Amino acid sequence: MPATFNLVTGIPNHGKSNFLDQIIINMARLHDWKFAIYSPEHSTQNHLRRLIEKVVHKPFESGPTERMTEPEVRSALGWLDSRFFFIESGEIVPTVDYILEKAKAVKLRHGVNGLVIDPFNKIDATRDGGKREDEHIRDLISKCQRFAQYHNVTVWMVAHPHKLYRSDDGVIPPPDLYQVAGAAHWNNMTDVGMVVHRDFETNETQVIMRKVREQGVYGNIGVAYFRYNTSTRSYEKVDKTY
Repeated sequence: MPATFNLVTGIPNHGKSNFLDQIIINMARLHDWKFAIYSPEHSTQNHLRRLIEKVVHKPFESGPTERMTEPEVRSALGWLDSRFFFIESGEIVPTVDYILEKAKAVKLRHGVNGLVIDPFNKIDATRDGGKREDEHIRDLISKCQRFAQYHNVTVWMVAHPHKLYRSDDGVIPPPDLYQVAGAAHWNNMTDVGMVVHRDFETNETQVIMRKVREQGVYGNIGVAYFRYNTSTRSYEKVDKTY
């Protein structure tokens, strides 16, 4: 939904970034959306490789299944080049103001529909004027929301939970939005809150919508199930019946 702030969280290595990549590739393919991306945990080259795999539906590297061809790589790069624009900050750890200013320039030049910031902990955490951590996060989310509303774009922020608890049988259940590092504002202020949680034994991924501010308008609370296909490098819907 344009002009909304979307939080994506989940246990580390459960596929938050990978599933978000699937969302933005689908939006570009189905609705011709364009995206600005700040994703410093992965080099731009490696992130492009992941996106290419989702465009071509084949692995980039050699393996047990058919690898993509060089013409397929070039065709996918050409398609991505006009729709995905990476924000880089060199050696500095940028502030959210820096990221939003760069995203504004990309919006004005290319007309992007979405901004991905992945992850939150790669943004400068310096707090001005003796702010508490929760006040800093409140103001950061507020800036992202104003940017989304003024420029009519969808903003996705990936943030890790910092309080994870094991059940009596030793399993870590899917976190809620209050477990995201730093403040309850992640739950209170976000328009959409999504948790990506993978069961490594069954290879199923739960996508749990913890919060949708305007239910029925741009989504509903609930759970959808997916399985990651290593041959096509894409998530496939799993129909669950009870």
